[in-house]
Amino acid sequence: MLFAPARPIIPSVRDRLERLRSEFGGRIVEPLHLTLERTDGEDASGLTAAVREYGARVGPLAVRGEKLFVARSPYRGSDVLKLRVTGSEPLRRQIEVLRSTIRKAGLRSLYGDERATSVTVLEHIERDGPLEGWPFPVELFVADELIVSRILGASRYDILDRIAVS
Repeated sequence: MLFAPARPIIPSVRDRLERLRSEFGGRIVEPLHLTLERTDGEDASGLTAAVREYGARVGPLAVRGEKLFVARSPYRGSDVLKLRVTGSEPLRRQIEVLRSTIRKAGLRSLYGDERATSVTVLEHIERDGPLEGWPFPVELFVADELIVSRILGASRYDILDRIAVS
């Protein structure tokens, strides 16, 4: 389950992403999003119904990034550039509501109880770049859409549903 903006990224964030791409290479992730949860995906219709229930109970959320780091991504088949998301009480609450909804639907979390919250900004990065010296924190986007997707392979996804959050 992804939390994403329904509207295009604002120009100042797009410019920052382009500058990062020029330093690290690779591709900008589209859509930019915060992965809230991953499940075993056995029951796609149950998952979609659970996320629709969750979407009716939450509102839009500002997603702010505070620190760059590089990680290996098995889902993207490469090194990626990530931006650690600034922790907030609204974000913590929304993740807890989602996890409760998932459990009630009989679905299993693949994340477990603890995880870092981050946004992948570049995939398939090609070179080392400076991780320090960038002006952070920055508001990346306002998440007002939930995307339910299934991982098909490295950097390949099937969108099962999109749910507006208001």
